[in-house]
Amino acid sequence: MKKKFFIALTLLLTGTLMSHASYADDINVPSADANGRVGALMPYTRYDSETAKLGGGATLVKSANWKRTDIATQASKQSYIELPSNGSYAEWTMKTNANGVTLRFTMPDTPDGMGQNGSLDIYINEKKVQTVDLTSYYMWQYFASGNPSDKNDNGVGCFAFDETHFILNKPLHVNDRIRIQSSGAKGLKYGVDFIETEVVPQEIDRPAGAVSVTDTKYKQYIKGNDYLKAFEEALKDADAGSKKLYIPAGTYELSGIWYIYGSDVKITGAGIWYTNLKFTNPNPFGGGISGGNGSHGPDDYCNNMDISNFYINSNLRSRWDQKAVYKCFMDVFKGGSAIHDIWEDHFECGFWIADYNGKIDYSSGLKIYNCRIRNNFADGVNFCQGTSDATVYNCSIRNNGDDGLAMWNHDNQGAHDESNNTFAYNTIEFIWRAGGIAIYGGNGHKVYNNYLADMFMSAGIHLNDIFDGPKFKNTQNISFDNNILVRCGTNDDSWHEDLAAIDIKGDVRNVTFNNTKIYDSPFDAIRIFKGPTGIVFKKTEILGASLAGQTTKYSTWEHSTAAIRLENDNVKFIDGLKIANVSPDKVGNNKTWPLWTDNNEALAKSVSYDYLSDVSYNVPEAPEADKNQGGGVVDPMDGITNYDISLKGLRWENASGDTNLKEGDQVIFRTSLVCNKDIPAGVKIGVKVTVDGKESYVTDDNKNGLKANQPIIVSTNSTWSAQPGGHTIVAEVDYRNRLSDDTNKANNTRTKRFNVQESSDNKGSFTPVTGGYDLVVTKILTNKKSIKPGDRVNFSAYVANAGDKDAPAGQQLGVEFIIDNNTNVITWSDNYTQGVKSHQFAKVTANGGQQGNEWVATPGKHTVTAWIDNYNGRYADEINHDNNKFTIELNIPLEEIKFINNPDQPDDLGDGKGNTNGIEHVNTEVKANDGYYYDLQGNRYGTTTDGLRRGVYIHNGKKVIVK
Repeated sequence: MKKKFFIALTLLLTGTLMSHASYADDINVPSADANGRVGALMPYTRYDSETAKLGGGATLVKSANWKRTDIATQASKQSYIELPSNGSYAEWTMKTNANGVTLRFTMPDTPDGMGQNGSLDIYINEKKVQTVDLTSYYMWQYFASGNPSDKNDNGVGCFAFDETHFILNKPLHVNDRIRIQSSGAKGLKYGVDFIETEVVPQEIDRPAGAVSVTDTKYKQYIKGNDYLKAFEEALKDADAGSKKLYIPAGTYELSGIWYIYGSDVKITGAGIWYTNLKFTNPNPFGGGISGGNGSHGPDDYCNNMDISNFYINSNLRSRWDQKAVYKCFMDVFKGGSAIHDIWEDHFECGFWIADYNGKIDYSSGLKIYNCRIRNNFADGVNFCQGTSDATVYNCSIRNNGDDGLAMWNHDNQGAHDESNNTFAYNTIEFIWRAGGIAIYGGNGHKVYNNYLADMFMSAGIHLNDIFDGPKFKNTQNISFDNNILVRCGTNDDSWHEDLAAIDIKGDVRNVTFNNTKIYDSPFDAIRIFKGPTGIVFKKTEILGASLAGQTTKYSTWEHSTAAIRLENDNVKFIDGLKIANVSPDKVGNNKTWPLWTDNNEALAKSVSYDYLSDVSYNVPEAPEADKNQGGGVVDPMDGITNYDISLKGLRWENASGDTNLKEGDQVIFRTSLVCNKDIPAGVKIGVKVTVDGKESYVTDDNKNGLKANQPIIVSTNSTWSAQPGGHTIVAEVDYRNRLSDDTNKANNTRTKRFNVQESSDNKGSFTPVTGGYDLVVTKILTNKKSIKPGDRVNFSAYVANAGDKDAPAGQQLGVEFIIDNNTNVITWSDNYTQGVKSHQFAKVTANGGQQGNEWVATPGKHTVTAWIDNYNGRYADEINHDNNKFTIELNIPLEEIKFINNPDQPDDLGDGKGNTNGIEHVNTEVKANDGYYYDLQGNRYGTTTDGLRRGVYIHNGKKVIVK
């Protein structure tokens, strides 16, 4: 009894000591500060259209009165640069160093609403450095009524601007000039709103012990460039093991929703400029990241997750009649999860945090910070359906088609109310429907130190009770502190209603605004209808209101807009109200100007304010770039010129170091690199080896630099599973063009051809597991080496037991072979009952099917999936039923395996210092009488000395000197 108590106590103490603190605790969110910054602190510097030098016919287009059919109304400060013809350009002089650029642009739609492609050229100091591809595929949503259409239905065109970002081939320095120029591509008229430039940080290395989605184990799950299944399997392993998942630099296509399950797992990419996730399905429910969705896995199992450091895009271009269900992040992230340093574009919503699957689960303590939430068709972030104690901090939210940041206490399925959410130190811009920040109910929320600017057809801040839920019935206090609103509000939104910069209506109660500053609102600065109670404004400044000179007659008789529209005596303005620069009463029917109170003079007199008739003011901008991140070292290669890096050798080896490969070998590719000048430490010299123009294997972790004329050996980070037949590999150093001033790119590649012998005993591979028996398919075989359309194909499969216990005999080991995921086209094996011993294989062959035991081949690409169909109690004790499928691709007609005549030999890379095994190596690895010439590194040349450079060669087993 004492012993059991001691063990239990030890486990309890161990668990207490070893438990991981919430990832959300890793970031300290500062409290409201009247003297602090307002807006997000980001690493980039913006160069706006009004500060550009124009040439070649470029013009600055402005919208002076915020007309909603003017494209410029959707631009920063209501102006952008039009590039109408070949050679037209905008140019800026750099204030800081930079090598990353974000470009906000506009270009025309097409009649079918599907958009078109184009390009603009980038010049540095009048020298062209690269061309940037653009598309209007995502752009243009049309509002003839309240809801959008994907093609022009004679409505106002929103989402006129989109963004692209890119790393420059040549970095910028202070006082350099960067030019965005039209080449007249496709004869399109382009527009540029602004550029933002920044120093791109170095890639984030793979954390020690982390599982990587590119590990060899997950290659079997990759179909083309679709990594969805590989991501799922890698996350399972990370959750069960190191609690770390790494997504290296590169672009990863995902064909459907990535359902995330785990606890205490840290998922990181190489950085927002390097790791790109692309959801390829454009249809409803086609993509995004879902946390703890009970319809696809363990309900609610997404606890204390940390997700960071990658860019996410999609192929979505429609809200699908408000039914897209295609959020970048959605469902439930619990237990103090953190999502940070994410850049996302082109989703229905950026974040929709709520649970609509199975029992209701709630996100509590989630923090979203340091993110770029851009160009979505609906909300940027919505804390919905009971989400509480959640925070959005230091994020850039812009160009969204509904609220930028929202809290909605939706009570769908009986959800509880939400409370104590925070929006702090964010920059919200270019929202083209609804509002920049919206609160629809709850209690204890805090909204502070946010910067909101350039709303189009939307409010800056709005509160109302138009949606389902408890709304404000439980509200004791919601506070807004130290927020700045610039050019917010509209007299004609998508529903043809008007919205003030701060707009409050319905049964809103107990809300306090403190130290609020509103600048240059085109419409009313503040509007409060009848209904709200307990609304208090403290220390309020309105510097510019009704500047569009527009009138309104929404919900009343026509009148000129004003600084404040007040219909409610339950509102207090205390501790100072300053008003300046309000357009005069054009209609002439407002007795209480600059307030509009429906000519209720008593109500107007209850508002005490100072009107400043002769005042000048500066409209504040978003925070300047973080000085700790901007203006630093852009590129360690700065100042190094006339260098030539070359790839001198290429070699392949299996796990035993043998270069004579056979089917199933796990192959590492090795290369030898050399440069004529020193390459400093910190420069990542990437190498990529591509097999047969399809699969690529890379190394990007070499950052120790190079000493002049001293070769180094670089190996790929993952292995290639050797397939029988002849293969061509191409190795390329600096495949990302980081070393843009390399004087000779021709010697950066090397090509080799070699053979892999067929292996009669190759059965595939598996990863051993413990705790029971685990059946996995490791290989699918066909009865024909070549397959033509019309051939009858019989499938077999190797099934391995990866577990540490035997799978018992006497039970039917059934395997289905499914063609193209069509369950109407299957064959099966159901006559194997001998069991499978631990770490052994069983071969099963189709002996039946819906149309016999053979598939009649048809032309084209096909997938064949072998599925161990252990249902109805068959092998029910297997420890993992989630890994019972294995898929291959067949391209019909399938030719018989072909081998290469006179294949190349691997290069002798020597000791990495330039010392090779020379003639001895050549004599042992080349055919003595094949007629070719070989240099001392084993490279093969022609059959004559014509064209050979001076040096020592081996020909027909003899030494030959070419002078």
